[in-house]
Amino acid sequence: MTVKEQIERNPKVSVIVPMYNAISTLQETVESVQAQTYINWELILVDDCSLDDTKALAEILAKEDDRIKVYQMPQNGGPGAATRIGFRKSVGSLVAFIDADDLWPPEKLEKQIKFMVDHNYEFTCTDYQWVNESGKPLGKVIKCKTEADYRTVLHMCPVGSSTVVITAEKMKRVVIPVIRKNNDYALWLQILRDGGKVYGIHEILMDYRIMPASNSFDKRKMIKYFWKIYRGQEGFSRVRSLLLLGQYIFIKLIGIK
Repeated sequence: MTVKEQIERNPKVSVIVPMYNAISTLQETVESVQAQTYINWELILVDDCSLDDTKALAEILAKEDDRIKVYQMPQNGGPGAATRIGFRKSVGSLVAFIDADDLWPPEKLEKQIKFMVDHNYEFTCTDYQWVNESGKPLGKVIKCKTEADYRTVLHMCPVGSSTVVITAEKMKRVVIPVIRKNNDYALWLQILRDGGKVYGIHEILMDYRIMPASNSFDKRKMIKYFWKIYRGQEGFSRVRSLLLLGQYIFIKLIGIK
């Protein structure tokens, strides 16, 4: 079945948001989804046992908009586990992801869905930019690849999690990893492992908010999670895993990308 046929059968987009201590940013993120020019969506907010009032705010927002659904994790499991629950609860033919501190421009879903239909692409992403806590651009744009396969994503992941729109049918073919960090990278590898590509739109359709506690500033701690992906999920040898880690350190810590 083509992407167009899948959407014609079920035009709803399921937008999944894993939340943890997001009280300061959640409402603005939700409002950026509500402002979409493509209006046939459901917003699935999954609280990962926040220690603040994130869930209470989410429930208030859900009372004001019946397209918003709120779910509670039984215990803190990380964004991968929350995303897995969110996907299980979703009903759309397309699935989109947005972190609880990121932002979308109003035309994001409309442009990306048209791109998918026009080219029959099941897995897509876009360019995005870094912004500060107030949403001001920081002058850094991350460009996606026009197309990327497993090997490309493995060596230089060009896929921003909050930019992705993918068909539910493609998502059903994999098990969402529950690793606490880099879970999105682990998911893209699973999706692409047996072939296929992710296709990129060269337009900034997501604002990636840089927060003081952002993973972007904690890359050393993330290395162990890359090791888990390379050795555990992907089953690479120690030598290959070390080479990939070395490449990650070179690219990320030195600031090439």
